[in-house]
Amino acid sequence: MHRPCLLPALALFACLPDVDADLSLVDAPRILAVAAEPAEVAPNKLATFTALYADRDGTITVAPLDWALCTARRPLAELGPVDADCLAAKNKHLVALPKGLSVPAKIPMDACRLFGPDPPPAAPGEPSGRPVDPDTTGGYQQPLRVLAPGAADDPTLMRVRLACGLAGATQQQASEFRQRYLANVAPAVTLESDGQPVPEDSLTIAPAATLDLRARWPDCPTTPSCGDALCSLGEPDTCPDDCATLAGCRGAETYLRFDPATLTLVEQRESISLAWYATAGTFNNSRTGRTSDDPEPSSDNPWTAPAEPGDHTIWVVIRDDRGATAWSTLRITVEDP
Repeated sequence: MHRPCLLPALALFACLPDVDADLSLVDAPRILAVAAEPAEVAPNKLATFTALYADRDGTITVAPLDWALCTARRPLAELGPVDADCLAAKNKHLVALPKGLSVPAKIPMDACRLFGPDPPPAAPGEPSGRPVDPDTTGGYQQPLRVLAPGAADDPTLMRVRLACGLAGATQQQASEFRQRYLANVAPAVTLESDGQPVPEDSLTIAPAATLDLRARWPDCPTTPSCGDALCSLGEPDTCPDDCATLAGCRGAETYLRFDPATLTLVEQRESISLAWYATAGTFNNSRTGRTSDDPEPSSDNPWTAPAEPGDHTIWVVIRDDRGATAWSTLRITVEDP
């Protein structure tokens, strides 16, 4: 029996691999990532969920993936990111969604009661429970289960970031948070080699040669800058034209969160993580990224081609620590010069 793959807030929980397993090698059908649009969703609002599904031949473009929202609230005394019922193929806590690689869904009206800071509903004959604790970014998540064809015993679980209120804040802090907080925007990633963009549709490399890859994302401002066409933290009041469409920066954004330890509102910069996958060859690292205190908007990871000629695919998946996800794809032909 396979161990279930879990994606907290759209970020992959690694399945426990064999000792010699290469997590970056895609040699069988796998869900590599799941993205939500928008990246942060309020209860009773619509979102679209899209999976990056791939096998040894590259990206799979048509597949009847089985999606379901999970409404099971994990008992606070139990370990694990979600209730075990969320990992099932079917039960009363799973709300079925359409099948496919990209599906629409409406977040449940009571999501912030089940998985957020609002007082949860009491079970019959039991006292009311306490709200869920926020994660390290101050966020809350709605579980969403995905099953690939023939993988009923190997579910993928993502957790969608919810747009909820605050727990433990004063009325003044809650009001300030509503006025200043900007919803998360998914990051974007491009690939470069030798300082030049890498074309997604065609790249040729010699067998066993090394390709010096660099993943790059936008460099987000840390202070408001009027006229940059980006709606950053603090700009709705100071730069209203930039925020007319709430176009956020698609890199490491600075966001507002409530710190339960100091009971204050603090500004925090996102960290960025990258997961690298390929149908053949090897990376120096399967995971790279930048911490929140590292402003460099790029990450290097050389890939060494296999010794045999053939056509292959590389994917790099980017995630910020608030859970937003995106990816870039590169097709490579390995052949003798």
